[in-house]
Amino acid sequence: MSRGPRRWVKLYCYETLHGSVSYQLSEAEQAIWMKLLCFAGLCGNEGVIADHDLHPFPHKFICHEIHTDEALFEETLRKCVDEGRISEDGQGIKITNWAKYQSEYERQKQYRGDRRQAALPENSLEETARINKENEKRIEAHKKYRSRTQHPG
Repeated sequence: MSRGPRRWVKLYCYETLHGSVSYQLSEAEQAIWMKLLCFAGLCGNEGVIADHDLHPFPHKFICHEIHTDEALFEETLRKCVDEGRISEDGQGIKITNWAKYQSEYERQKQYRGDRRQAALPENSLEETARINKENEKRIEAHKKYRSRTQHPG
């Protein structure tokens, strides 16, 4: 996999708005989570928040970079570790499943350099259809789950 800063990271809209992050983290903590994803993208270490030599940044430095309070950051970090969203070791804070979530970034990399963008490969339409079908299944499963867990008010 290539290393280097990214200009964007992929977020699934439905999952971001209705997934587990929505009920496991407060709104402020959700903002920290999104900023951690962006910071991981800028670090260029495939989902690891660290310097280019894979030395972890101090938490105080990360807080400064993402413009947040240290206490809120530490609480968000704890919750994200508990939920398996991240792990932290001697190389830095690692976003769990980074490659899975950012695969579209790598797939499109070949087209980003050329703004004229030649025709997409034939398999792009099939891949898009497959992803759309997967997302439809996720949405239906989530709707069923929500309908079972909602309480009459």
